[in-house]
Amino acid sequence: MRSSKGSVTLAASLLALAILAGCSSAPSVPEETLTRRNQAARFSESGNAQFNAGNYPLALRYFELALNENTAIDFLPGIARSHNSLGRVYAAAGQPQEAIGHYQTALRIARLADSGDLAMQAHVNLGVLALSGDDIALALRHFQDAEELISSGTAGESPVLHHGQGSVLARQQQFAQALERFERARVMNEDREDWIELASNHYMIASIHSRQGDFETARHHAEQALVFDRRAEHSPGIAADLGALGLISERMGDDEMALEYLLRSLRVYLTLNQPRPVLETLTRLEDLAERTGRNDEAAQFRAQRERVEAALRR
Repeated sequence: MRSSKGSVTLAASLLALAILAGCSSAPSVPEETLTRRNQAARFSESGNAQFNAGNYPLALRYFELALNENTAIDFLPGIARSHNSLGRVYAAAGQPQEAIGHYQTALRIARLADSGDLAMQAHVNLGVLALSGDDIALALRHFQDAEELISSGTAGESPVLHHGQGSVLARQQQFAQALERFERARVMNEDREDWIELASNHYMIASIHSRQGDFETARHHAEQALVFDRRAEHSPGIAADLGALGLISERMGDDEMALEYLLRSLRVYLTLNQPRPVLETLTRLEDLAERTGRNDEAAQFRAQRERVEAALRR
C-alpha cells in the first residue's frame, strides 16, 4: 500500500508538472520575494527624497537598506540600482573613490543581470565622475561605452548621457555642439517630467550663455533652473542656481542683486551643513563687499569664513 500510495502521489506530481509546463504564463513570484522587492523600492524612494534634500547621511542609510533587501533575494537589477544610488551619494558628498567603487560594482552586476540600461547608467555615472575630476579622456571612454549600448539597442536613449557629452563639449569650448546636446537632454527630461535633470540642463545652458557674454539669456535659463529645482525641492540645486544668478547679476553690473542672490545661496548651504560650498560663497561675498565699498559687511563675511576654516582644521 505504501508503494501504491507513493506511485499515485508521483503520478499526480508529474501531471501537475505537465500542466504547468503547458501553461503560457510564468509562475508567480514568491510572496516573500515581492515583499522584499517592494520594501527595497520604498527604501530607494526615501533615499531619493533625502538625496534631493541634500541629507546625504540619511540618503546613504536608505540606499544601504535597499541594497540589503535586494541582496537578500539575489535580485541583481535591484542590487545594481542600489550601487548606482550609493555611488551618487558618495559623489555628491565629495568622496569620489567610494563612488567609483559602487559604480564599478553596479556595472559588474548589471552585466550579470544582462541589463543594458543599468550598465549604461553606470558608465554615464563613471563618466560624469571622471569629468568632475577633470579626466576628460576617461569621461569620453565611459560615454562612448554608454553610446555603444544605446546604438546596439541594448539600452534606451539617455538624457543624462546627452548632458554629460554636452558638459565635455562645453569644457572643450565647443559651445554650439554643447548647446545641442543640452537641448536634446532638456526636451527628453521635460517629456519625462524629471525636474532635477531638467534644472541641471538649464543650469548648464545658462553657464554657456554667460561665458559667451549673453547675460540676459543666461539669467533666463538660471531662473528656469531655479524654478525646476524648487519644484523638485532639490536643495543643493537651489543653492547652486542662486549662486549662478549671483554671478550673472555681478557680471551684468547689478551688485545689489548679486549680493542678495549670494546671501540666499549661503543660507541654503548653511541649512545643508556643506562647509566647502559655504566657504566658497563666503569668499565670493567678501570679495564683492570689498569691491563695492561695504567694508563692515566684508569684515563680517571674513570673520565667518575664518570660523568655518578653523572648524574644518580641527
